[in-house]
Amino acid sequence: MLVLGDSPGPDIPPKPAVLSRLLRAGLPVPPGLACAAEELIGSAVRERLADLLAGGPVIVRAALASEDTVDAAAAGLGLSVPDCRDLADVDRAAAAIAEAAGDPWLRRYSGGAPTYQLLVQRQVERRWLAVAAADRGGARLLELHDPSRADALAAGASPSWSGPLALAEPALAAAITSLFDHVSAVMSEVPALDLELVIDPAGSVWLVQARPLARPLVPGWPEFLAAVAPGADRLPDLPGLWKLDGEHNPAVLSPAHAGVVTWLIGQGAGLRVLAGWLYERASSSGRAGVDPHHALTELRRRHLPAARRALEAFVDDLAGDLRPLLPRALEHLRAIIAVHAELRVELPRDLPAPDPRSLLSLRDRGDYLDVLPAAWDIASPALADLVDPTGLAADHPIGDPQASCDRGLESDPADPQRAAVLVRELDDHLFALGLAPLRRIYLAASGRLGLGDDVFLLAPDELGHALAGRDLPDLAARRRRQRQFASLQPPPALFDGRPVPVSPRRRLGGIPVGPSVRGVVARRSDLADLLARPPAPDAVVILPALTAQAAVALRALGVRAVCCEYGGALSHAALMARELGLSALIGCTGCTELPDDLEVELDTRVGRLRVRSPDLS
Repeated sequence: MLVLGDSPGPDIPPKPAVLSRLLRAGLPVPPGLACAAEELIGSAVRERLADLLAGGPVIVRAALASEDTVDAAAAGLGLSVPDCRDLADVDRAAAAIAEAAGDPWLRRYSGGAPTYQLLVQRQVERRWLAVAAADRGGARLLELHDPSRADALAAGASPSWSGPLALAEPALAAAITSLFDHVSAVMSEVPALDLELVIDPAGSVWLVQARPLARPLVPGWPEFLAAVAPGADRLPDLPGLWKLDGEHNPAVLSPAHAGVVTWLIGQGAGLRVLAGWLYERASSSGRAGVDPHHALTELRRRHLPAARRALEAFVDDLAGDLRPLLPRALEHLRAIIAVHAELRVELPRDLPAPDPRSLLSLRDRGDYLDVLPAAWDIASPALADLVDPTGLAADHPIGDPQASCDRGLESDPADPQRAAVLVRELDDHLFALGLAPLRRIYLAASGRLGLGDDVFLLAPDELGHALAGRDLPDLAARRRRQRQFASLQPPPALFDGRPVPVSPRRRLGGIPVGPSVRGVVARRSDLADLLARPPAPDAVVILPALTAQAAVALRALGVRAVCCEYGGALSHAALMARELGLSALIGCTGCTELPDDLEVELDTRVGRLRVRSPDLS
């Protein structure tokens, strides 16, 4: 038997050993004891348990030998039984834990019958259940859970609040920060920590578990940091929250496009280029968006035709001196971005389920295939160069926006939610028309300078110098640097210069884990359904919630991708998905509404589940 606070022996599992060490160091760990199951009948253990129970109910937890190590989390695989009020309850809890030790997925994870002890602790009255983590990058995150669910973490529930610890309610953030500092000092040999906490009604924070993170919350961060700020522990001059613009820029920017963004930053844009990847400041503006039907009218009648005429004027001037066209094209792009801001509409969180047979994204796209880039980079080819326009139902010539107008506004969705989505699609077309003059200029300059695609290794000012006859920079070195940047894993979000796994908080958006994959939907209701109907290894399995057992089962079945409706970045599901090498979207609202056999892309670069249209596959 180990009384928490005493020095643990070598046979004590990691969970109680760590808690005993932390209690001895003065941390607020609820009192308790750990013992082997067969010790439970001993008089000394019974006396200790009776003393604990005299102070109120206890919780009995399995303390696995194979959990809470630097290499293995086993998060959620052990059973916990709360609200034990007498010795008979404790005995029943011990029997339930012994039965749960026969779980086939726990046995598979442990490599046989698991070794465990019983951990019995005073149960703290709950105002909040919480989990906090400090990644190897130094960022501290917090998730708060409904206190009525003692199994919220193991069951894969979504947190009531999640985000950087610094953004939590000030008194709570201060208390958890102080606790974190104390734990980090005691466990200084552990580079990344995951803490499970209980906040009582008085606001006191109790530490009920402290484990090393078996896998980074944000893989690839050390390499990314070294590329941007060698020798630093965070990225400088990035206060607040910044998000990777992987939606429009899923690849490293060309130096040409990075130069354009640098120019926009000089004009006040909330953007940054970090190791070639584009980040944008997370907006905190409370300004209401415009009416989506008004925005549609403005786009169709004014802004899209005007942008097309401007592009035609640039094309007419390409035969002359290209140097004065560069600043004109940059100003044109800045003006288009200003229109974007004026026509901003709010996308509702709860859109109707997407219909792959009638994707809004196909509306009017045939009119803009000559300018819509495959990725939002002036070095990227237009869609017209990559796809057959007939596959997009283009029933009129490319480059004829008036044809869209003449089809009539009455064909636009009456539902404001759908209209808002269509506005977002059409202002993408407008932005493409804003970029198009720059691409035309670069392509014309490529022919004159004999550079081919290497012309996109030049920023706009460097292109102007080259056209004036000045020496070119070392393009071979630029190509090597681009390859290095492309190999990096950029974090999806940064807070105060450190990486944080932030959920997109939108329909079919979730917290990403692992590499991106494509496959067909295999919807299952729970672990039993998963085992009764094993999906194909290349399927994207969709579950309401991912438990630790289901994660192990997926790995055993050879399935590599899973998407679940509920959960958080610090949930047991997310920890196990990272440890087992699964690709996942955690907390992906709306995913369980998708039908079986629908082709989807689980895009972990932007944390989104995309429905693949047959027309675009």
